Amino acid sequence: MEILKTLFKVLVIATAYLGIGPLLGFYLKGRDLARRVTLGFMAWWLVRPPSDFTLMLYSIPQYRGHCRGFEFNFLEAIALGLAVAALLERRKDFRWMPPGLWAWLLWIGVGLLSVPGALNPTYALMPVFKFAKMGFVFVGVFAALHDERDMKAVMRGFAIALIVQVVICLWGRYVHGGYRVTGWFEHQNPMAMWSYSLAFPILGLALSKEISPRDVMLFFSAYGAAGLVVVLSVSRASLAAFVVGSLLVMGGAFLQGITVRRMALAMLGTLAGVVIMAKAADTFMDRMGGDDSPKNDLRFALNQQSAAMHREHPLTGIGWNNFGLANSRPMGTQYSQILERWEENRGCKIYPEKFMANPLTESFYWLALAETGTPGFAMFLLFAALTLWHGLRSTAGLWKSPLGLMLLGLTVTLAVSYAHLQVERILVQTKNLTTWVIFCAILSRAEWWRRQAMAKGKAAK
Repeated sequence: MEILKTLFKVLVIATAYLGIGPLLGFYLKGRDLARRVTLGFMAWWLVRPPSDFTLMLYSIPQYRGHCRGFEFNFLEAIALGLAVAALLERRKDFRWMPPGLWAWLLWIGVGLLSVPGALNPTYALMPVFKFAKMGFVFVGVFAALHDERDMKAVMRGFAIALIVQVVICLWGRYVHGGYRVTGWFEHQNPMAMWSYSLAFPILGLALSKEISPRDVMLFFSAYGAAGLVVVLSVSRASLAAFVVGSLLVMGGAFLQGITVRRMALAMLGTLAGVVIMAKAADTFMDRMGGDDSPKNDLRFALNQQSAAMHREHPLTGIGWNNFGLANSRPMGTQYSQILERWEENRGCKIYPEKFMANPLTESFYWLALAETGTPGFAMFLLFAALTLWHGLRSTAGLWKSPLGLMLLGLTVTLAVSYAHLQVERILVQTKNLTTWVIFCAILSRAEWWRRQAMAKGKAAK
C-alpha cells in the first residue's frame, strides 16, 4: 500500500513539473494579462495551507527538524512555466543566473559539505533539495517581471492573501475562541512574520503618488489586515518589527514629499493601531509577564547546545537538518546533557526518556552555525548582504518611479526579517521561504533594470 502511495505521489509530481509547468509556459507565451494573473495567483496561493501546494516524498512527520522529507512545491512548477514562456518569447532580458542567485546556490553548495559527516546524511540532503529547487522560483519570477505592472500584479495577489488571512484569523479568534490564532499556518510566529513581510512593500505602494484610488484601498486594507494578524498572533517580536518597519516606510514616503493622501493614511493607520492595541493590551501584558532570564528561558539552553556543536564541528557542522538528532538522546547524548543540566538547575527531575526529541534552537543563526559550520553561516550572511545591497541600490535608482516606495518596503522587509532571525528560524518554513525568494527575485529584477538604465545612460554620453 505504501509503495502504491509513493508511486501515485511520483506520478503527480512528474505531471506537475514535466507536464503542467511546460504547458503553462506555452500558454503564457505572449499573453501579458495571463502572465500577470499567474504571478498574482502564485502570491495568493501562499496563504493556503502548505498541504495545498506541496507534496512530500520519504516523509518523517515525527522528526523535529526543520525539514521532514523531500519536499516538492508546486509553485516551482508554475515558476518553470513562467521561465519557459520567457524562453519561447526569446526575451533578451532572460537570465538563467539572475543577479544574486549565484550567492544562493553558493550557500547551498557549502551546506552540501555538511552531508558526509552528518549523523543522518539523508536528513541533510532534504534541505539541500528543498532550497536548491527554490532556484526555479527565483528564475521564473525574475523572467516574468517585464515591467512595473507585473510587480503590482504580484503585490495585488499578496494583498488579497492578507485580507483572506485576517478573515480566517478573526474567525478562529472570535468564533472558535482561540487565543494565539494560527490561521492557515502551522504556528503563529511564521504567520506573523509572513504578514509583516508583505505589509511593508504593500504600504509603500499604498503611499505612492501614481497608484490609483482603487489600488490604494486594496493595498491599505491589506496593510491593515497584516497589522491585525500580527496583533492576533500575540507575537511580541513581530509586533515590534511591524511598528519599526511601518515607521521606516512611512518616513521614506514623507521624504518623497508630504501629500494629503499620505497624511490621511498615516493618521488613519495610527488611529486604527491605537484602537487595536488598546483592545489587545491585556493579552500582550499577559505575555510580558514571563521570566526571560537565562535560568528560565529555554532558548538560552538551546543556543548553548548550538554553541557546543559549533565548537566541536566548526568547518562543516553536525549536518544540515541534523540538529534534532544531535541535541537529543540517544544519538546526541553529549549535547542533550546541556539541556538536562539546565532543567536540573531549575529544580526539575531528569528522566532520560523525556529527552529523546528535544526542540530546535529558535535562532536561525545559531542553527546555521551548528548545522553547517562557519562556512555555511558565512555564505548565508553573504546572500543576506547581497539582497540588502540590491534593495538599497534599486530603491535609490528607482526612487522617483512608482516602484520606489515598494522597493523601499521590500528592503525594509529583508532588513527586519534578517534581524528577526536571531530569535526565530522562520525563513526555513515553506510559505515564508517561498515568499522570501519571490521578494529576492523582485529586487534582483529591479537591480537589473537599474544596471540597464545606467548602461544606456553611459552609452548616450
